[in-house]
Amino acid sequence: MAGRPAAGRGGGLTGLHYGWITYVILFVLVLAGFIWVFTMLKGYQDEAAKATRRLDQMGTPPAYYVEEANSRGSTVATVMDEHLRSYASLVTGDPEAVWPAVEQAADAQLARTAAAHAGTLNPGDTLLTAVQRLDEGLSKAKLTNAGLLRELQVVQDENQSLEEGIKGAQDQFEAQVAALSERVAQLDREKTDALTAKDEQLNDLRATLEDNTQETNRLKQEWVSQRRNRDLEIGRLQTHVSELQKKMQALKPTALDPAAILTKADGRIVRAIPGSDVVYINLGSNDKIKPGMGFEVFSQTHEPREGLRGKASIEVATVMQNTAECRVTRATPGEPIVEDDVCVNIAYERGRLPKFVVRGEFDLNYDGTVDFDGIERVTGIIKQWGGQVVPELDETVDFVVIGARPQAREIAPGERVSAVVEALAEDKRLARAQFGQLVDRATAMYIPVITQNQFLFLTGYVGDWSSLSR
Repeated sequence: MAGRPAAGRGGGLTGLHYGWITYVILFVLVLAGFIWVFTMLKGYQDEAAKATRRLDQMGTPPAYYVEEANSRGSTVATVMDEHLRSYASLVTGDPEAVWPAVEQAADAQLARTAAAHAGTLNPGDTLLTAVQRLDEGLSKAKLTNAGLLRELQVVQDENQSLEEGIKGAQDQFEAQVAALSERVAQLDREKTDALTAKDEQLNDLRATLEDNTQETNRLKQEWVSQRRNRDLEIGRLQTHVSELQKKMQALKPTALDPAAILTKADGRIVRAIPGSDVVYINLGSNDKIKPGMGFEVFSQTHEPREGLRGKASIEVATVMQNTAECRVTRATPGEPIVEDDVCVNIAYERGRLPKFVVRGEFDLNYDGTVDFDGIERVTGIIKQWGGQVVPELDETVDFVVIGARPQAREIAPGERVSAVVEALAEDKRLARAQFGQLVDRATAMYIPVITQNQFLFLTGYVGDWSSLSR
């Protein structure tokens, strides 16, 4: 019996075995691939879930940012971040500032600007609204300033014209006085020459007096006629000089005229509320008005009053740009303050600093005792209200404010006093003499001389210690 081939009996791997091994290997590879794919899919699902949550948190951006990102080929977040940085830089100047800082800076600046420009801005305004209102306010201020500059130029031109007119009148007066002086000197020379000639003639005639009596009488008559004519000419010249002095006095009055003060009113009442102690005047910070400044109020009809007191006194409380709110510190029953009433402060004048000279002894609290610092207090009032005090009197001075004449102690003959007391007494005597000379010079120069009471009235003080100490 024939057997199997030797190769077949050895127990080696057959094709079926190789097929099963291949199947197992492929199965394991497929299983591993499936597991790997499942794991990757799980990771993608987690990432997708996270992205969905982030999108839900961010919300849906405006279509503008989506379109802008698409047109740039960028992301919505990048475009929005760029715009936020631009907003921060525009508002605060710092592109890194976040929204709370930007909002806080904008609110703080708006609050400060609204406080500084009350009535123009409100704390709740937006930045663009604030800028627009400030621009409008600036434009109005420029127009107002332009108008004030034009008014100032007109006033300056008028002042220059008046100064030229006064200078011309003064030059003419001086020329006439010089001509009159020359004429008087000429007449004096003629008189001297005539008298000399007469003396010579008399000396000659004495030798032949009897023969020349008629000639002597004729010469005497000529001399009398010449003297009469000369006296008439001197009288005419003196009358002409007196007329010229009256004209100069009319140009610059010698006394303080209340009517003249009213015609040069510093301001007017623009609003008066019946029954209220608050009024408004047409003077403000542009006119150098300050809180605490006082004014006397007069009727626009310029009704005659006793003394220099107005019908009311007011004090500046709040100052705006072109107006000021004032409180009424004194009123006259039956004479209410009305619109268009004029207000006056002698130490204040628009566009210039009035000049004052202050002399004498002052009793500002009316206690019967001279105040050691009376001149300093009056000087302080003048400077506070816009005037200036000069040490000496000249033609540019507007007013002379005087107190009581300085009192000098009389040292009895033989009385022994110290050198200090004697020096003080001498200073007082000198001050008293200079006081009188100053008043006489001011009167001769047609400069108004006002007393303590008149000065206090015309600067808005009632003249007692309480009002002067405010």
